[in-house]
Amino acid sequence: MVPELQAPDAVRVIADPVAVDQIVHNLLTNALQAMDAVDPAQRTLRLTVQRLDDAGELRVADQGTGIAPELLPRLFEPFFSTREGGLGLGLSLCETLAQGMGGTLSAANRPGGGAVFTLRLPLQEPT
Repeated sequence: MVPELQAPDAVRVIADPVAVDQIVHNLLTNALQAMDAVDPAQRTLRLTVQRLDDAGELRVADQGTGIAPELLPRLFEPFFSTREGGLGLGLSLCETLAQGMGGTLSAANRPGGGAVFTLRLPLQEPT
């Protein structure tokens, strides 16, 4: 599997680089783990970066098993995990970091299977 990156234009956001690194690392790790149970030939991982209104948006979409609809509302709760042995701190921390930078982090299932996580952060004014 070769990850796909779609980023037609540079997007500059107001953010702490260490916090963004932590969020992206967690989202990529989760996406890769979600695809463990999927036939390798069916795995896809797509990262999309774009401007949307007054925000920069990063979408991490996988072709994994998806998220049970009844679990979606709880994904960002501290100590809640869908993975056996998971601590349930990663997504909670990521959401807190995103909010601390004036942004949001959300999750949804993809229509064709898998999940998509969307990080939105305020755009940086051009200098």
